[in-house]
Amino acid sequence: MRLYTVLWVAVAAAFGLTLVLDMTQQKTVSKDKIVIAFASMWAPGEPMMKGYEQLFRRFEQEHPDYEVEPRWDGRWVLSALRPRLLTGTNIPDIVNTDRDALLVLVKTGYTAALDDVIDRIAYPHDRGEQPASDKRLRDAFLPKILERCHYQAGDGHPAGLYLLPAGVWSGFIFFNRLHYEQLGLQIPATWSHFLANCRVIKEQLKDQGIAPLAADKDSYSTLWSQFLLNRTLGEQVVQRSVEGSGPRFDTDPRYRAVFQAIRDIHQDGFFMYSWRSSKWPDAQRAWTQGKATHLICGSYLIREILEYQPDPAIFRLGAFPVPMLDAIEWEAMGPVPLGDPTGVTATIAGHALMRDAPNRAGAIELLAFLARKESAAILSAVGKEIPPIAGAPFPAELVEIQDMFQTAQTVYKTGFHVYAPLWNKYQWKDLYRAFFMGEKTEHEGYLTVDAFLKSLQERTDAYHRAGGESARGGKDAP
Repeated sequence: MRLYTVLWVAVAAAFGLTLVLDMTQQKTVSKDKIVIAFASMWAPGEPMMKGYEQLFRRFEQEHPDYEVEPRWDGRWVLSALRPRLLTGTNIPDIVNTDRDALLVLVKTGYTAALDDVIDRIAYPHDRGEQPASDKRLRDAFLPKILERCHYQAGDGHPAGLYLLPAGVWSGFIFFNRLHYEQLGLQIPATWSHFLANCRVIKEQLKDQGIAPLAADKDSYSTLWSQFLLNRTLGEQVVQRSVEGSGPRFDTDPRYRAVFQAIRDIHQDGFFMYSWRSSKWPDAQRAWTQGKATHLICGSYLIREILEYQPDPAIFRLGAFPVPMLDAIEWEAMGPVPLGDPTGVTATIAGHALMRDAPNRAGAIELLAFLARKESAAILSAVGKEIPPIAGAPFPAELVEIQDMFQTAQTVYKTGFHVYAPLWNKYQWKDLYRAFFMGEKTEHEGYLTVDAFLKSLQERTDAYHRAGGESARGGKDAP
């Protein structure tokens, strides 16, 4: 009975929250305006919310018949949307969320395919730009990013494009430009160059209390392995190793090179003091205070550190891609082609058109407006988002990677958690954490590179013997 009461209260609270959000966020709309309802993953006060607010006012100036009604639901946007969909009332025209989260709406048929829209609607020229009649809305987007917005919908709903990308989060090594300028360092293109930069920083700036690397325990540690594995072997090769049909972790020299490279950043004095017990976001704060030079993270970091208001006299942010390995001891194995050294990760947020959008025509007008280069420039400058729009300027902090990102031929599509979630959770995650956190032999769980790779392969073999991604196979393998 007590459990029933708790569940009833929880359901009532969720419904009440949605009702309050609806009542507090809906604006009084003039009778002569046509409303475009925009439900967003951003919350009031966030940089992206402020960027969108600017864009909506511009859109309304250019389209005086329309008024955009934003709902700043934050990360609860899909939860807030659920009762509206179930009751068929107050459904928004556009939902702004990330690609993976949208999948549930695509599979249940609540979103509209956009393939016809991007081929039919004219290219969204900036104000004053000379029109080109042969260009369509499709041409506004970076092709590789747009490809990622296609879904295999299933459940009786057709495959197709269901999201127009609006922003991208990607992983980089962020650095303090002032340290590089002080020491005359160049942005590294290879792993050995990166390690050399770290050694110079350690030797020259140690007395100032500055370390080469900042980290909060194992936060973002998987970014090191993710990038180095994809650059060295390629995404498909790694997946085949996990699935049991590719090279073995404990015999292929490329795997040894990757994890030796990760071990090599754990040299004495490379990480900031007490990093192994640091709690997020302490390392971010210390980094912006000039106490370390590098921090690996996703590009959302730029937004997160705005609240710290770093002193430009001691900190100026820059970024560069994780460098390619330049030394692999092939031994008896002949050299083989490596992965794409220019590949990028891309977590995509964007705009979906609801199938039952009350104002479909107005929503499409707004979608085209948001795909302008000048619209993307506002989200870039104010929201600090990487634009998926061809030719749009990047945030000032990421100018060095703009050309590389916009011309990247590989956008990594998957990760362990996507194609082998049980292997990721039960075979990889804790083992890799022990390897990453165990800097020295005296640390609990310390593993040499060879011991780590042997254990990883043994775990993978046991995982397949137990049935792979079946419920028991992934969980019960040691």
